[in-house]
Amino acid sequence: MKPQDPLNKLDGVGPGRESALAGLGLYTVEDLLFHMPTRYEDRRRAVPIADLVPDESAVVFGTVRSLSVRRAAGRNLHIATFEVEDDFSAVSVVLFGGFRSFYSLKDGVRIALCGRPDVKGASLEFQSPDYALLKRGSSEMPPGFDRILPIYPTVKGLPRRWLANLIFSCVTSPDLLPEDPIPEDILARRGLVSLRDALRGVHAPDVPEDVRRSMARLAYGELYEIQKKIFAARAARERTSALQLAHGADMAERFERSLPFELTESQRRAIGEICRDMAGCRPMSRLLHGDVGSGKTAAALSAAAMCAGAGAQTAILVPTTVLSAQFFSEASKYLAPVGIACSELRGGMGARERKDLLLRLADGKIDVIVGTHAMLEDDVVFKSLGLVVIDEQHRFGVRQRERIAGRSEGVHVLMMSATPIPRTLCMALYGDVDTSEIRGGPSCRKPVVTKVLSDNYVGDLYKFIASRVQAGCGCYWVCPLIGGDCGQECDDRSSVLSRASDIEKNIPGVKVERMYGSMKPDEKRSVMERFSSGESGILVSTTVIEVGVDVERAGVMVIESASSFGLSQLHQLRGRVGRGSRAGVCILLDGARNIKNSPRLRIMTDTCDGFLIAEEDLRLRGAGDVAGTRQHGLLNLRFADFPRDSALLEAAREDAGAQAAPGTAAGRS
Repeated sequence: MKPQDPLNKLDGVGPGRESALAGLGLYTVEDLLFHMPTRYEDRRRAVPIADLVPDESAVVFGTVRSLSVRRAAGRNLHIATFEVEDDFSAVSVVLFGGFRSFYSLKDGVRIALCGRPDVKGASLEFQSPDYALLKRGSSEMPPGFDRILPIYPTVKGLPRRWLANLIFSCVTSPDLLPEDPIPEDILARRGLVSLRDALRGVHAPDVPEDVRRSMARLAYGELYEIQKKIFAARAARERTSALQLAHGADMAERFERSLPFELTESQRRAIGEICRDMAGCRPMSRLLHGDVGSGKTAAALSAAAMCAGAGAQTAILVPTTVLSAQFFSEASKYLAPVGIACSELRGGMGARERKDLLLRLADGKIDVIVGTHAMLEDDVVFKSLGLVVIDEQHRFGVRQRERIAGRSEGVHVLMMSATPIPRTLCMALYGDVDTSEIRGGPSCRKPVVTKVLSDNYVGDLYKFIASRVQAGCGCYWVCPLIGGDCGQECDDRSSVLSRASDIEKNIPGVKVERMYGSMKPDEKRSVMERFSSGESGILVSTTVIEVGVDVERAGVMVIESASSFGLSQLHQLRGRVGRGSRAGVCILLDGARNIKNSPRLRIMTDTCDGFLIAEEDLRLRGAGDVAGTRQHGLLNLRFADFPRDSALLEAAREDAGAQAAPGTAAGRS
């Protein structure tokens, strides 16, 4: 039997159990072998009953006393209650099962129990523990009971013990274990166990160290396969000819001279790297990431200017209508003075307006087009697409990115992220692309002052906001939920609709706007226009304003239930204020208990460095949450974890690079 064979070929797996296994996503023997335990119970040593700790797994020996078995009312189920006592103490036990399952239980028999005792009145009680009867006079564990037992996630209809036994039978059957895809010389050099030994060590460990060694091997294997694909993708790209745009460099320089501000040194370095790629004979595939407000948009527009100067078109793909309007406004303002034509493709455009825009795009009369997912439609045709810019690229799937970039041969691709990405994640996620980063921001911009505030003082906060709005500042108030008629469960403090109503009652005379993702695009556009112009003073919103929104008059950011957000997201929201010449203020608002128990919030008051914050966020929350990859499927790691496995990633990258085709250099990024 092969690991890919269906589970119904295994003994004891009938249709009912097969269906239950499918509920866990387990269809083949290989799925079963890679179904990882969530925790382990170490049953190798028993403790005295007097040493039991509530909700802490333990093994005890004792003698059954006061056994009583009764039938549950109206159910084909029996309940056994008894006490187990040793030489010094006793503990209560409750078991559930069929009558025959308690046939061997009698007063006076010796028993071994394993489970987590609960507090019941003034004593402790085991509910449904694992148990085994002991031989008369014996204090030794019964065979198979005295081991480190894996505890697996399961579903209804799939007994935990049955699942554990099934996996154990697979992992102890050599014919069912898969071949190792990693060469033996690599395993020996890295001091790693084989895949078969790793699976045995995870599912049937003899000592805790077996689990650690085995998980390290599985994590390395996962990272090694990812890096092999990365090197293969890079090699394929280097075999492709690009649309060369070197003769557009003069237009890029003209664009940069026309800007009403000075580019920072970090911006100039990133632009230089991008332009060198676009002048080359291979398609650019580059990630540009940097801190909030560091000037990534200007770098992207410089690349678009170079593309236009070479007679080619640029498509800028953004994830939201709010960000699309913002990006189009910036592009028009800075590209139009040098004669570059920009347009925006919006969802919900009138049929005639859309048709006219697409005709001009196909005729080459539009140099730069900005849009959301509407740009992925089949009727969007370019005359000569040379550059694709994907803003907030983690919000788009791989196929979506490939769909827009595949409209023409040799298209250059620039991906952008407003969240600084730690080096480890860059290697794991973007090892097949080159990276540029922009650190810092314009020298004229002052750091945002950040304060943590208990919601007990929200009245004082209202007074502060009222004074700032009267002085001409705009205020964002971000809530985690919409609330009200939108059908989301929330309390009054944390919903957009309830908080906006409360602000209107407490700050009369100030126009308060509401905004959230499910609003129509034109409604959101109108809300932002009124807030930007100063017609409204306070914008209560969900995190739809998290990225890309640039309103110079916005001076105050309040983030409700702040401890529920990740550090990188808090930093992004904070970056929406202080974008003019005045310093912004960010208030992290939460309950007093949450503030006290959240040292993460203090990190926000200590630094405004997005790269440091991203590293700390990675340490605290893990790779999937930080990079947005868990939601968007870019890095669905099962075994590896960052930053814990950073050294394994370095090793996997080096080894995969050495195995790659000639000309693919390990470590190049």
